[in-house]
Amino acid sequence: MIVDEETDIVKQVKAILEKEDVEVVTAINSRQALGRLKEENEETFDLILVNTRMPGSQNTTALFSMKPALKKQTSGIGNFLQKPFTKEQLIEFVKEKIRID
Repeated sequence: MIVDEETDIVKQVKAILEKEDVEVVTAINSRQALGRLKEENEETFDLILVNTRMPGSQNTTALFSMKPALKKQTSGIGNFLQKPFTKEQLIEFVKEKIRID
Protein backbone atom coordinates (compact mmCIF):
# COMPACT_ATOMS: atom_id res chain seq x y z
CA MET A 1 0.00 0.00 0.00
CA ILE A 2 1.16 3.51 -0.81
CA VAL A 3 -0.08 6.36 1.41
CA ASP A 4 0.72 9.86 0.18
CA GLU A 5 -1.37 13.01 -0.19
CA GLU A 6 0.45 13.89 -3.41
CA THR A 7 -1.72 12.11 -5.99
CA ASP A 8 0.91 12.49 -8.73
CA ILE A 9 3.47 10.66 -6.57
CA VAL A 10 0.93 7.92 -5.80
CA LYS A 11 0.14 7.44 -9.50
CA GLN A 12 3.82 7.39 -10.49
CA VAL A 13 4.86 4.96 -7.76
CA LYS A 14 1.90 2.69 -8.51
CA ALA A 15 2.70 2.64 -12.25
CA ILE A 16 6.38 1.87 -11.64
CA LEU A 17 5.69 -0.95 -9.18
CA GLU A 18 2.92 -2.52 -11.24
CA LYS A 19 5.36 -2.79 -14.16
CA GLU A 20 7.47 -4.88 -11.76
CA ASP A 21 4.47 -7.18 -11.06
CA VAL A 22 3.88 -5.70 -7.61
CA GLU A 23 0.20 -5.46 -6.67
CA VAL A 24 -0.43 -1.94 -5.38
CA VAL A 25 -3.23 -0.46 -3.27
CA THR A 26 -3.26 3.29 -2.73
CA ALA A 27 -4.55 5.78 -0.18
CA ILE A 28 -4.30 9.57 -0.24
CA ASN A 29 -4.47 10.04 3.53
CA SER A 30 -4.23 8.14 6.80
CA ARG A 31 -8.00 7.86 7.18
CA GLN A 32 -8.31 6.13 3.81
CA ALA A 33 -5.35 3.87 4.63
CA LEU A 34 -6.85 2.84 7.97
CA GLY A 35 -10.13 2.11 6.20
CA ARG A 36 -8.34 -0.19 3.76
CA LEU A 37 -6.55 -1.93 6.60
CA LYS A 38 -9.85 -2.38 8.40
CA GLU A 39 -11.53 -3.81 5.27
CA GLU A 40 -8.79 -6.37 4.75
CA ASN A 41 -6.56 -8.28 7.09
CA GLU A 42 -3.53 -6.02 7.52
CA GLU A 43 -1.24 -9.01 7.13
CA THR A 44 -2.32 -9.34 3.49
CA PHE A 45 -0.12 -6.30 2.83
CA ASP A 46 3.56 -7.17 2.42
CA LEU A 47 4.59 -3.55 2.70
CA ILE A 48 3.09 -0.14 3.40
CA LEU A 49 4.87 3.00 2.19
CA VAL A 50 3.81 6.14 4.04
CA ASN A 51 4.76 9.72 3.22
CA THR A 52 6.57 11.28 6.19
CA ARG A 53 9.24 13.74 7.22
CA MET A 54 12.73 12.36 7.66
CA PRO A 55 13.81 12.11 11.30
CA GLY A 56 15.78 15.18 12.35
CA SER A 57 14.72 17.20 9.31
CA GLN A 58 12.17 19.98 8.95
CA ASN A 59 11.88 19.86 5.16
CA THR A 60 13.05 16.50 3.83
CA THR A 61 10.24 14.07 3.05
CA ALA A 62 10.47 10.37 2.42
CA LEU A 63 8.48 7.19 2.12
CA PHE A 64 8.61 5.21 5.35
CA SER A 65 8.29 1.44 4.97
CA MET A 66 6.25 -0.66 7.38
CA LYS A 67 5.73 -4.40 7.29
CA PRO A 68 2.35 -5.14 8.89
CA ALA A 69 3.16 -8.83 9.38
CA LEU A 70 5.94 -7.91 11.80
CA LYS A 71 4.74 -7.29 15.31
CA LYS A 72 7.62 -4.93 16.08
CA GLN A 73 8.45 -2.13 13.67
CA THR A 74 11.84 -0.48 13.58
CA SER A 75 12.38 3.09 12.52
CA GLY A 76 16.00 2.92 11.41
CA ILE A 77 17.18 5.08 8.54
CA GLY A 78 17.10 2.00 6.27
CA ASN A 79 13.31 2.10 6.42
CA PHE A 80 13.18 5.48 4.65
CA LEU A 81 13.38 6.27 0.94
CA GLN A 82 14.17 9.98 0.65
CA LYS A 83 12.25 12.03 -1.91
CA PRO A 84 12.92 12.68 -4.69
CA PHE A 85 13.97 9.19 -5.69
CA THR A 86 14.62 7.52 -9.01
CA LYS A 87 12.62 4.68 -10.50
CA GLU A 88 15.56 2.35 -9.86
CA GLN A 89 15.88 3.43 -6.21
CA LEU A 90 12.16 2.82 -5.65
CA ILE A 91 12.23 -0.64 -7.21
CA GLU A 92 15.35 -1.68 -5.29
CA PHE A 93 13.94 -0.31 -2.00
CA VAL A 94 10.59 -2.08 -2.36
CA LYS A 95 12.06 -5.39 -3.49
CA GLU A 96 14.51 -5.35 -0.58
CA LYS A 97 11.74 -4.58 1.93
CA ILE A 98 9.40 -7.25 0.58
CA ARG A 99 12.20 -9.83 0.65
CA ILE A 100 13.18 -9.18 4.29
CA ASP A 101 11.10 -11.06 6.84
